[in-house]
Amino acid sequence: MTATRPGDPRKLGPYRVVGRLGAGGMGQVYLGRSPGGRGVAIKVIHPAMADEPDFRSRFRREVTAARAVNGVYTAAVLDADPDAPQPWLATAYLQGLSLQDAVAAHGPFPPHAARTLGAGLAEALVSIHRAGVVHRDLKPSNVMLTPEGPRVIDFGIARASEASALTRTGVALGTPAYMSPEQASGGAAGPPADVFSLGAVLTYAVTGAGPFGHGAVHDVIYRVLHQEPDLGRVPDPGLRSLIAACLRKDPELRPSPEQVLHGLASGGDLASPQGTYWLPPPVAQHIAHQGARPAVRGPSRRRFLVAGAAGVGCAGLMGGAVTATILRLKGEDPVLWKFRLPGDGYLRTGPLLAVGDVYVCTSTETVAIDGRTGRQRWRGAFTAARNASMAVLGGTGFLCDSGAQPALTAFDLASGRPRWQAPLRTRSLAPTPIVAAGVVCLAGSLDAGNSGLFAFDPATGRNRWTYRAELGTSDVAADGGVCYLTDEDGFLAAIDARTGGARWRVRVNERYRTATPVAGGGLVAIETQDGGIRAFDAATGRPRWAVASAGRGGVEGVRRELTGAMLIAGGVVYVSGSHGTLSALDARTGARRWSVTRDLSSRESPSRGGYLLPALGGGLAVLSDPEGGLQAMDAATGRVRWRQTASEGYGEGPLIAGSLVYQGTLDGLYGFDLATGRPALRVDSSEEPGATIGSAQNLAAVGTTVYCAGDSKLIYAVRPS
Repeated sequence: MTATRPGDPRKLGPYRVVGRLGAGGMGQVYLGRSPGGRGVAIKVIHPAMADEPDFRSRFRREVTAARAVNGVYTAAVLDADPDAPQPWLATAYLQGLSLQDAVAAHGPFPPHAARTLGAGLAEALVSIHRAGVVHRDLKPSNVMLTPEGPRVIDFGIARASEASALTRTGVALGTPAYMSPEQASGGAAGPPADVFSLGAVLTYAVTGAGPFGHGAVHDVIYRVLHQEPDLGRVPDPGLRSLIAACLRKDPELRPSPEQVLHGLASGGDLASPQGTYWLPPPVAQHIAHQGARPAVRGPSRRRFLVAGAAGVGCAGLMGGAVTATILRLKGEDPVLWKFRLPGDGYLRTGPLLAVGDVYVCTSTETVAIDGRTGRQRWRGAFTAARNASMAVLGGTGFLCDSGAQPALTAFDLASGRPRWQAPLRTRSLAPTPIVAAGVVCLAGSLDAGNSGLFAFDPATGRNRWTYRAELGTSDVAADGGVCYLTDEDGFLAAIDARTGGARWRVRVNERYRTATPVAGGGLVAIETQDGGIRAFDAATGRPRWAVASAGRGGVEGVRRELTGAMLIAGGVVYVSGSHGTLSALDARTGARRWSVTRDLSSRESPSRGGYLLPALGGGLAVLSDPEGGLQAMDAATGRVRWRQTASEGYGEGPLIAGSLVYQGTLDGLYGFDLATGRPALRVDSSEEPGATIGSAQNLAAVGTTVYCAGDSKLIYAVRPS
């Protein structure tokens, strides 16, 4: 950012102009302040263009397009005045990195991060196209990586999708290296043009270059129109195939954004694009560093226009048990809505999030709540096991009830109408359906002699295949279209989700000693019976490394007595256990990067081990303990960055959403600034109707909005203003 210059406006609408952020093709971008002190980015059209009908009309289209789009991964308009002498448009101001800057500074993304990014961008296109708009300029510099996740910005040349062309015939607007052939030739560009650009952006993310190279504009356009894209450096075959489909010359042959989402999911479990934990650690740290800088005295690097996502940095200490929220002292209420569950049933699982809605399962039914308004969408006469997870494929959700009549249930997300049920007994207390390679997989049994991993057709419920094995109580992991499991013979197996055949199988434990594997980044890791860890190449089953037990406690004093207390993320294998030690192992070599031990002697270990694993974001690993303590460490070095105390919790780990880290406790929801640890928010058991939450558990988030279950069958949505 630079200082304002003579002749710059002092005020635009209600916003005070405090600096210059940069210039675009249509005008100047300023940093402004709202009357309440909120940072906004204001785009002002060039004076020379304001009187030209074509440019003013184009600006009107940008405002209309941006206002029409409402999605998690897009930027919404805060305010605009297209009729002013100097037309302007304002969005919330947030520091971050563009995809272009991130790749230029830190290199191409690994395939798993590119897939996660692609999921966020595809969902953004779903929102854009649903509003009847075509973006027309999706490129790396218009993809923002923020503390809240990726955002698609700049609808400067967006156009209603029913229009035949943006400008007069023969004029192509966009960026040549990322525009579709129909757009490059000056023809009509509909939603498939954005899908083409998405394929080009993903190519850049994973290789550091566009699919049609560099050079003079006319050379690039010729290659876009007449040559095949260069995808030889895309390392993941599945991702390469999907990108190639997006880059087909004929728009009718390209997949829709929804099909792109399905294709990305079929390559294995996708991480949520929320936050920054899915990014390469140097990129996540860069974003966190940007966000920790003062907004007005930041670096000269470009700032970004991102709506609906702003960090909260509230001064002061936590009050007593009657304090509603720190933010309420400013007259702001972070509780967006609260919803009381109907009927007589008790809460089993939820909030579960998908497609903008919140799903909660009680002991008698499933309830869908509009995530934006808190209004009930529907009630369904099916439910799920306690703490079970939900899988989603397209417009269908999948839940498993392991009660008196256990079954896998598929239901329509929009209406709640059950589509099919498949009777299946599971031994897991929290059964988790897995979507991989276009099928829904679940471990269980039909009877005593027919157990293993079952795959179902998502549309009909027909059993596609069954991998026969006695699986014990361990869960199944999935990555890249492959399911990984251990059986009671002590073998770890990789099962192709398309066929049900074993790609490889290797003994890791004694008989009847099963353990849950974890997979990610081309690696599969599993605990051995002596408390050590063995890691295998996910594609071949070839041993990569092994870490032997360090004694009674296992790896670094940690014997993993709790299922699932291991995580692979950002090139690190995090191993934790009931003795309070977390070890960070290098995913390539198994070498210990760092470890930390917490004192858990004051309380027995809870029944779940989630609190033993860190929440990852902003280059930090944040840990909690049963007493409510939080500790943030540098994910690369283990150096403690800050410590805080909340209150006694439920044995659940913290949650990172936007620039805050949240902890659910017995007396409410606590929020701390991720970068500094400063208290930022507390919603507790106040008698004030807008703030009452009592306890807070089962935290989940979309963007900066956090959903949780409170007392008296209440579900809450909380977002700092």
